[in-house]
Amino acid sequence: MRNQQHTAEEFAKSRIGDLKQVVGSEDGQKVKAMMNQNAANLRQAMQSGDMGTLKQTFDELMQTEEGARLIGKIQNMMP
Repeated sequence: MRNQQHTAEEFAKSRIGDLKQVVGSEDGQKVKAMMNQNAANLRQAMQSGDMGTLKQTFDELMQTEEGARLIGKIQNMMP
């Protein structure tokens, strides 16, 4: 897990401009609004390590057109 986290941090640092552009896109803003609706639940799940709630939230997000496109754009940036 630690290596994956380190790799994710390196990726984010190396592609910060591209990531900001994707997050600032129309899809990114729609996804942000969806996540803001559940912000308190997500924060609590992250703090408690509730992976079930986090997985369910992201699964639901991926079922939306905006979420799928956003993740697809991020995946296309990865080496």
